[in-house]
Amino acid sequence: MSQGKSHKIFAIFVFILLTLICAYLFLHSSFFAIDKIYVTGSNNVSEGEIIKISGLSQGVNIFTINEKLCSQAVAIHPLIKSSIVVRHLPRQVEIQVKERKIWALVPYQGALLCVDDEGICIDKLSHFSLVDYPVITMDKMPDHVNLGQAVNETGVKLARQIWIALDANERKEISQFHYQNKSKEVLIYTRKGTEFRWGKAERLEEKTTFFKQMLKIESDMQAKGNDDLEYVDLRFKGQPVVKTMMEPGT
Repeated sequence: MSQGKSHKIFAIFVFILLTLICAYLFLHSSFFAIDKIYVTGSNNVSEGEIIKISGLSQGVNIFTINEKLCSQAVAIHPLIKSSIVVRHLPRQVEIQVKERKIWALVPYQGALLCVDDEGICIDKLSHFSLVDYPVITMDKMPDHVNLGQAVNETGVKLARQIWIALDANERKEISQFHYQNKSKEVLIYTRKGTEFRWGKAERLEEKTTFFKQMLKIESDMQAKGNDDLEYVDLRFKGQPVVKTMMEPGT
């Protein structure tokens, strides 16, 4: 290799090295120091609280933050379901959060646990309007329930699966869901007093169809002054087992 060619290769190497050093110094310069951190998607948790638990702070180089760890830290909050940290070059960071929302109420030790659709307890209240939320009771509850703790995820998810399959008018007819921990089955009580023995999660479409039919029959029977329904058993394939509540003296 000629001396001229060697010098040319060396010059290229030096140029690349200097370019890399300059790029490194630029990327780690104050030009990329975070000067704004903001939160989107939060209604019930303050922006200041979210930023604090994220561990992010102004003045830090935007390329040195660990988005995954910051997101995980924010998602630990009991009211937050998920979080994503997004860099907006050159100096801004956004924390996108998805908050947990109350889906159902679980009576517990004289209070009401507010749980989301995954059964996570996000609040405890002594009084609450029961109009807009389904009520779920259970045979067995833990001795202590803390915010952020799951309250029988299986039972809550089963009740929600049924709830989603019904329309608004049919939902209004439900007084409460009752989850039987040992058998892992659900009972549904209507506002007119009928017990529906739903069972487990299988055959959702078939059970939902029968449930809707029996709600109409229940309403028609009461309107005509006939015997009330005592229970409807949907646990087995085929037509449901129905028992009426005979009036005294008949």
